[in-house]
Amino acid sequence: MADQGKAFVKGGVGCFVVFVVAAVLVLICGGSAHLDLGGVVILFVIGGVIGMVANWIYQKGRKDAGEGD
Repeated sequence: MADQGKAFVKGGVGCFVVFVVAAVLVLICGGSAHLDLGGVVILFVIGGVIGMVANWIYQKGRKDAGEGD
């Protein structure tokens, strides 16, 4: 269960960092970017779910590879 929590946090933070980088690039190009608290929470949850799915696929692959040996 701890691995799922770590994957959720890493995915959430990763998604938020990607958004911030994209927003900075837009600002540099002369555009505007806006993000409120609800948007931050949604980004974190979406990234967390993606992180958990990626971790599940990775763990399944490790388990399948271990059984094949």
